[in-house]
Amino acid sequence: MFQTKFADCVKLFHSGDIVNASIKGKNLISQYPDNYELNKFLGIVSAHSSNFDEALIFFNKCLGINNESSDIYFNLGLIYKKKGLLEDSEKNYRQAIKLNPNFLDSYINLGVVLEQQDKYNDCLNILEEFIKKEKNSYKAYFNLANILAKLDRLDESIDSYNKALKINNNQSEIFFNLALVLKKIGNYDDAIINYKKAIKLKPDYFRAYNNLGVIFSDLRKFSEALDFFEKALKINPDFLEAYYNESFIFLLQNKFIEGWQRYEFRWTSEDQIKPLYNLNENIWDGKFLNGTLLVWSEQGIGDHLFFGRMIQCLKDQAKKIVFTVDKRLIKLFQNFLSNLGVNNIETIEHNKNNLFVNFDKHVPAGSLGKFFAKSDQEILKFSKNNFVINRSEDYEKIKKFLNNFKGFKIGLSWKSLNKNEKHRNISLQKLVSILPNQNCSLINLQFGDTAEEISKVENNSLVKIHSLKDIDNFNNIDELSFLINSLDLVITIQNTTAHLSLGFQKKTFILLPTNSRWHWGVSGEQSIWYPAAQIFRQSKYNHWEDVLNNVKISLNKLLV
Repeated sequence: MFQTKFADCVKLFHSGDIVNASIKGKNLISQYPDNYELNKFLGIVSAHSSNFDEALIFFNKCLGINNESSDIYFNLGLIYKKKGLLEDSEKNYRQAIKLNPNFLDSYINLGVVLEQQDKYNDCLNILEEFIKKEKNSYKAYFNLANILAKLDRLDESIDSYNKALKINNNQSEIFFNLALVLKKIGNYDDAIINYKKAIKLKPDYFRAYNNLGVIFSDLRKFSEALDFFEKALKINPDFLEAYYNESFIFLLQNKFIEGWQRYEFRWTSEDQIKPLYNLNENIWDGKFLNGTLLVWSEQGIGDHLFFGRMIQCLKDQAKKIVFTVDKRLIKLFQNFLSNLGVNNIETIEHNKNNLFVNFDKHVPAGSLGKFFAKSDQEILKFSKNNFVINRSEDYEKIKKFLNNFKGFKIGLSWKSLNKNEKHRNISLQKLVSILPNQNCSLINLQFGDTAEEISKVENNSLVKIHSLKDIDNFNNIDELSFLINSLDLVITIQNTTAHLSLGFQKKTFILLPTNSRWHWGVSGEQSIWYPAAQIFRQSKYNHWEDVLNNVKISLNKLLV
């Protein structure tokens, strides 16, 4: 009798009638509460109905009957993952593997859960153990490749993607993720090929079209890039990140009205930090506000510096303005505004854990451009005003440090700490190779721990790079600012040092990759954003030789 009724429940479930399968199963379990198969079945039915708490009750009842079942631990792993309880999920998948070392799906799912917990090395170990047991699983190689990419082991990642493709070359996601890594190492040609293979398998792959647009934008092939972005939008009109990516093309070309319109879609980007305030409520419309206007900074410290200079344009736009900025920059902006005679803007710490709430309207700093930077002329109005140093007597140790050196003092910064933008960086060894070792002093402006790198370069060359060890170039922006302002020249890549140096109108050589950020425009040696900049651009990707040669020529002219 039981087997017949249970078979009817299973038949209903497989036919898609989940509701009646559940009703009949629960009626049956009132008669057979300790039946293992029935409890397992109802656990699966509850999980399919997204009734996860109920599913846990049935699966745990199964364990009370038989705690040696790898299937139950596997299903518990699934449920806890669905509930976001990743540690519990991991624990159950591990138990499933312990009971059944050949339970291949448990290895795969455990790898995913470990990845979601950022336990990348543990995840690698599990996937490598799995591959020893099952060498023909493209999923295992695919997941392994994804983890290796996150660990920045890019060559190994590419190798694993290719192994996955040898097993199964009909999965668009493999080609897509392989293309992501190929772009990251600067292999644009192969990245393009793999994105197109992904699209061939999945013609509506709008993200692949979008990423092709990004590559062609980096290659400065703007017409082709816009075509790809528009294809992505045609497939999925709600994929607003494509509009955001289009903004860079227009901003690079100083087409500001079109650029700022699209830049407002930046919050849709997966890489963008989510807004701290509701953009649908009390957003400033550009009209005079007889109250308090909050301007809150966004993204990294370089953007705080770049967009923060526009805060001066707001002095006549509201009765009171509160500007939140990275705490390292508070004094800098207070001095900046005071020097300009602006007394209705208060600068406070940008703290996501203690948000300023006493305002009438608000606007993110990145949106100021659409109001105050719609043309070259508007930009030049505020870009001519520079940061200032007040109370130079506060920086006696820096004065004393610099008094030790004679001749032309050159500050150096050669890398970004952004792991996703290593293409910005230049080898310190290459940089110093073109710098004079007489009548010049080289001063370290680079943030981060550079002692070992500098020591290695000094041992391989005749130059000496001087560091003031008492200055924390990352955290003490005030002292770094005074140091920069006391130099004759700054040579830097595109990073925070560049925005800081140029904010002070310090003569600055900017060394740019081919796919530089939009702040620096698409061509030329000058910048409307930063009048003191002299720009040196790569002629081809990752080729710094022509840049260094031109820097050497310009430097020799300065030193004559």
